[in-house]
Amino acid sequence: MYGAGAENALHSMLILATRPAPVSISDLASYQKLSEPFLAKLFTRLKKAGLVRGTEGIAGGFVLARPADSIPVLEVLQAVDPGRGLFTCAEIRRNCALFGAAPPDWAVSGPCRIHAFMTEAEGMLQRFLASQTVADLVCEYSCKAPEPFVAATDGWFAERKQDRLGHRRAAAPGRA
Repeated sequence: MYGAGAENALHSMLILATRPAPVSISDLASYQKLSEPFLAKLFTRLKKAGLVRGTEGIAGGFVLARPADSIPVLEVLQAVDPGRGLFTCAEIRRNCALFGAAPPDWAVSGPCRIHAFMTEAEGMLQRFLASQTVADLVCEYSCKAPEPFVAATDGWFAERKQDRLGHRRAAAPGRA
C-alpha cells in the first residue's frame, strides 16, 4: 500500500504543474504543512527519476521535468515508493490450527488463491494509475478549486518568492 510519501509527492507535483515558475522545497513544505527534510527526500527521488528538475539560486526551486500530461501517476508513485505493492502474501494458509506441524498438500499446492486474486487487482490498479497523468490531477483540481482559492494560492507563492528576493537584496549592501 502506498504511504504518505506517495500522497505528498502527488500533491507537490500538482502544485508544480500549476505554477509558472520554480517552487522551493521550503515553500512547498510550508504551503502543505509538511516536514521540509521529508519533502526534500521525496524530491531527491523525483529528480533521480527524471520527473522534476531543480534550478539554483534565491529564485530557484523545482519544476516539472516534462509536461504534466506526459508524467503518469504510476511513475510518480514508483519513484517515491519503489517496489511498493498493495498486498504481501505471508503464506498463512500453512498455519491452520487443524494442520499441526505439516499442512496437507491440497492446502499449500499451487499458488495461494488470495495472493493470485490480489495480484490481479494490483495489476488493474497499476494499469489505471499508468493511464492517469499529473495533468489529469490538474484537471480535477481545476474543476474543484474555486477561483478565489487559486488566486490566493498564486499570491501566496508570489509573496514567498518576493520575500526571499527582498531579504537577499536587503542582505547585500549596495544593491538596489
